[in-house]
Amino acid sequence: MVSRGRLPASDPTPLRHHNVVVHALPDDIVVDRDLPIRAGDGTVLRADVYRPAGAGTSGRCPTLVAVTPYGKNAGVDRYPVDFDDLAESGNHVGELELSECTSFEAPDPAYWVPHGYVVVVADMRGYHASDGRPRLLLGRAALDCAAVVEWAGSQEWSNGKVGLAGADYLATLQWYTAALNPPGLAAIAPWESVSDPCRDILTQGGIPETRYSEFWYRAMNTGAHGGAASPSRFTPWLLHRFPDFFRHVAPPPRLEDITVPALVGVSWSDQGPRTRGSVEGYRRIGSEHKWLYTHGRKIWQTFYSSEALDFQRRFFDRFLKDEENGFENTPRVRLETRHDLRSYTERYETEWPLPDTRYLALHLDHTNSELSVVPCENREFRRTFPVAGDELVFTHIFDEDTEITGHAALRLWVQAKDANDMDLFVGLAKRDEDGRDVWFEGHGGYEKGFVAHGWLRVSRRALDPEASTAYRPVHDPKKYWPLLPDQIVPVDIEIMPHSTFFEAGSALVLVIAGHDLDENPRVGHDRTINKGFHIVHTGGPFDSHLLLPVVPQPARESVATVEDEAVAYDHLLDRMEIPVAWTALTRPSRARL
Repeated sequence: MVSRGRLPASDPTPLRHHNVVVHALPDDIVVDRDLPIRAGDGTVLRADVYRPAGAGTSGRCPTLVAVTPYGKNAGVDRYPVDFDDLAESGNHVGELELSECTSFEAPDPAYWVPHGYVVVVADMRGYHASDGRPRLLLGRAALDCAAVVEWAGSQEWSNGKVGLAGADYLATLQWYTAALNPPGLAAIAPWESVSDPCRDILTQGGIPETRYSEFWYRAMNTGAHGGAASPSRFTPWLLHRFPDFFRHVAPPPRLEDITVPALVGVSWSDQGPRTRGSVEGYRRIGSEHKWLYTHGRKIWQTFYSSEALDFQRRFFDRFLKDEENGFENTPRVRLETRHDLRSYTERYETEWPLPDTRYLALHLDHTNSELSVVPCENREFRRTFPVAGDELVFTHIFDEDTEITGHAALRLWVQAKDANDMDLFVGLAKRDEDGRDVWFEGHGGYEKGFVAHGWLRVSRRALDPEASTAYRPVHDPKKYWPLLPDQIVPVDIEIMPHSTFFEAGSALVLVIAGHDLDENPRVGHDRTINKGFHIVHTGGPFDSHLLLPVVPQPARESVATVEDEAVAYDHLLDRMEIPVAWTALTRPSRARL
């Protein structure tokens, strides 16, 4: 295990750097184009196969499969993302080197084939060279992907063991496919994935996400045979009128049914669509052998980096080639802790959340705009602010080096003036000891990212009592609780997991607003329901506080375990007039702590 006191390393990538290098495929790789694969209902899918020259005659190889909507043989110049346009919008991919045959976010044959693998990249049903009608739902795509896996494992060049590889959508599809347990599937490596489309993308905290979901819709339909309704257009309507049906439109995969070995990649930098999905996927899958590879750097640059590729290859070598390389003895969590935009430390841990995590409650103090370790029990405060642009800011200065790693949660007591609902946006930020902002990598190479984000539509505040803990609130999407006139309600806001280091003298900043906090044009919520003014209550019976995961435990009484938090909630509820139904939904369950 790497010491937590280790000096940070520096990522050499220059600021606002954009350099994409494309090279030719090596001559000794055999390429078979447009091979037909028949799906279960008879629809013909088509795949490109990249294999070593001797595969099938002098030996059999393991296979990596990716099923894509973006074009199996569409090179960088035909990607759904234009890297030059990204750079102009403030999103910089850094240094990216790929072969000309690398499909978008798929494994690069130029790397994997020389290491003894066959790479199969298939067009999804209804896209590019494959037959059929395009389907927006992942269930049908998973059945097709399972057919490709079974086909690949039965070919003459195959050793019978197949792995799934790829990032983003290609990673999300891995969850759905692995839950089907198709013949031949022996390992998966979902990198930057979504494990619940509704919760992770379409309705973050009950607020419809519009920008990334609209991009995803356009990207998905670039090579489609016809089109489908945009999710960003029908999401608000379905969510409001038919919440139960909405979950059936985009249901999550059966993560607990996944049992094959898994290597899950997650970035702290993608605080929008994929951080939550990756961590939740890792946490919930039923696999005995699973690993979590975390980082806080640029997504594509890291995915295709020599470091990450070597980690992926050792994983696949162990479970697809049966090599005795000792990978199974690797600690389960490769943890990267950010210090700033380009500095980080790394170490290995045994599980997630980290086993020695302690939870620090920082109470919102309107008097000095501080986050205080001591609650203000003798006096109540309220702060009213217009949702049009104002923000509430609270600051906590650390008096010693502090690592924040894991899931955080914010409890607020709120009230809407002249409205029956409100959208809340919260962010955690860092300032150095001189009060200067410290930025981090954000979604898609955005270099002015916050530490972490959270969102909540107050009418969607009902908690799922079985899934929630004090540090990780999970909301029930089926319940709709609008506000009554002048009603003050508690809300628990999930803040995305991360790992960030705060030096002594640096500050943690909590920002609360009625609008998106990042200026990143690639992700955001453009259809909020806010109007007028928001009111935040603190002090006395209003225990508005931020719950932070601190590693290791500081030796002071203000740090509490999750069990202590449950006791604190009991004590608070005893002193307040709160409906029994709400109590059952909000109190953390000791059985799940």
